[in-house]
Amino acid sequence: MPQTPYQMINGLSEVIGNYDAVILDLWGVVHDGVTPYPNSISAMKALKDAGIPVALLSNAPRRSSVVIARMEEMGIDRDLYGPAVASGEIAYHQLRDRVDAWYAKLGRKVFRVGPVRDHSMFEDQDVEVVDTLEEADWMLVTGPDDDHDPVSKYEDMLHLALSRDLPMLCPNPDREVIRGGERIICAGAIAGRYEELGGNVCWEGKPLASAYDFCLQAFDMGPDARLLVVGDSLSTDVAGSNAAGLDIAFVTGGIHAEELDAPRGTLPEKARLDQLLEVTGRHVTYAMGDFCW
Repeated sequence: MPQTPYQMINGLSEVIGNYDAVILDLWGVVHDGVTPYPNSISAMKALKDAGIPVALLSNAPRRSSVVIARMEEMGIDRDLYGPAVASGEIAYHQLRDRVDAWYAKLGRKVFRVGPVRDHSMFEDQDVEVVDTLEEADWMLVTGPDDDHDPVSKYEDMLHLALSRDLPMLCPNPDREVIRGGERIICAGAIAGRYEELGGNVCWEGKPLASAYDFCLQAFDMGPDARLLVVGDSLSTDVAGSNAAGLDIAFVTGGIHAEELDAPRGTLPEKARLDQLLEVTGRHVTYAMGDFCW
């Protein structure tokens, strides 16, 4: 059984009075990478009207400014949330400053795997993007080159990188995501395979504590602030909040909807959710079928 009891709720309004601020996941909670979910914008407006500050914390392997711009394109106004922290922004600062020992050892020549939309990682960086692994000092993986690629497409490349002992930076630990209703792999799936082969991978983003530290600093609230995380991934959102000691409202209608047999907006059978939590070793504070007020 789960480590602690949790409460099934129909919306945040039932419990938000217990909290001073919200840390909100994006993909699977607010939008599907293409379109906002029907209830998400109204929920963000309700949080604003209730005077509850909202920070975004997303495993997006790109600059936060790119994430903000994409939200605006979807019709999610900038005034509905405060700090916006993307995992790519955390990696960007680490890569720029090179204070951390792992980053300090990286050379200038980088081989990139991932879509063009993630090129913001190289803004004002002292790096040279090369075309072959033979030229590279290290690798940056922000996702598959094409959304429909399987991990197996990168197997030969990973073995070659391993033979050259190339370190890999992965600014998105997510293994998969649902984009526009279709399940696709993320950077974490490729980096995870490299790590399985024995490769040297540096991860940035949830569930690492550094992601939450970055977010909490942006909030500029005291240490006694009562924070609620809203997320849909047990391996990143829930694991990260558990490690940080933060309460979490688990959106069951996100990435785990299929295995819970409960479409977005519906709550799963408690026994089924209990079993999933027991198998994964996670615990949640609340379970809700959708991010809604």
